Amino acid sequence: MNLPADGAAALRKLVWIAFLLRATVAVALYAADLESVFAPDHETYHFFSGWLARYWSGETVAYPWKLLEDGPKAYYYIVAALYSVFGDLELVPKLVNAAVGALSIRLVHDLTLSIAESPAVALRAARFATFFPSLVLWSAVNIRDCWVLLLILLICRHAMALQERLSLASLVLLVGSVALVIQFRDYIFFAVTAPAVVSFLVRNRAHLVRNAILGMVLASVIIYADRAAGSNRSLRSLDLETLHEIRQGTAIGGSRFEPTADISTPAKAALFLPKGLAFFLLAPFPWTVGNLRQMLTVPEMLFFYTLLPAVAQGVVALVRHRLASSMMVLLITGGLTLGYALGEANAGTAYRHRAQVLPFYLMFASVGIERRRQRRLPAPAAVPARMAVAS
Repeated sequence: MNLPADGAAALRKLVWIAFLLRATVAVALYAADLESVFAPDHETYHFFSGWLARYWSGETVAYPWKLLEDGPKAYYYIVAALYSVFGDLELVPKLVNAAVGALSIRLVHDLTLSIAESPAVALRAARFATFFPSLVLWSAVNIRDCWVLLLILLICRHAMALQERLSLASLVLLVGSVALVIQFRDYIFFAVTAPAVVSFLVRNRAHLVRNAILGMVLASVIIYADRAAGSNRSLRSLDLETLHEIRQGTAIGGSRFEPTADISTPAKAALFLPKGLAFFLLAPFPWTVGNLRQMLTVPEMLFFYTLLPAVAQGVVALVRHRLASSMMVLLITGGLTLGYALGEANAGTAYRHRAQVLPFYLMFASVGIERRRQRRLPAPAAVPARMAVAS
């Protein structure tokens, strides 16, 4: 769907506002040296990426030991490349992340437009994503989360585009995004790629053979990328015993949640799931605030609570009226939500990881708000018979 001129201008303005807002927050956190309050692991990325840059330049012959460990390393290489060009200045990757976060706003708009076919709904979702505090914050610090969100949105967008029309550019971007996401957060790999395969196979029967072939190609890329990860294979996260071990390892700190919960079998996981869903979607709870960092999340959480009825209405509306076009978004959102609901054991981590699915919930909320608005509009008045004849 082509946007009207005023809609396109409004979207461009939002993207610029999103960048300037995130860049301003990044500069403020850098100047005040407050980044460690919100994202203490930025120091790890800064230290080892700087070390890698010095290794590349020949300033040191020792390779950073952190990069010899198992686990995704793409963000280290990105930051090291920036340091190689601009010097060991941590503000640079923060500003790049601000640009990545702003680009995500465009993708949120385009995805919403695809599933709702309403420019007004798409702009509303983009506005939500532009100003939501956690989405701003995680795009203004030196961590990888904004890149993860960008890749999730790209996978969703280009898989949906391929279902509508075969395009080499979309195919290359989709395959590239699938291959890259495992290098940022390997454990979400299957949750964001399996829905693409499923929707290729079941959606749009008019192009069933073409979509089945594309689905098989994408499945092959997924399997190859997963096997290429060796001992760090993402499909291990489908093993509930492995997920249970991961959860136990992260149940630390004062904001830990249900540290003794057992999700090692399907039955135990199903029993825990309602609690896990409530925790992942709603934590940190305002009534459990215990420090300044948690206190700063209260306004966002209260606003998000008010959006939940609209989220539910939007999901129902999409399932009833737009299931074919929204299937990919619904499946990815559901897969990520269920996985994190079972695996999260710390309120701070849940707040951070929720940003990976938050834009999708904002899309659903935008659909629900529009449905509610349409219902409140007065019905068109009937034209009197005498007037009809006169006309």
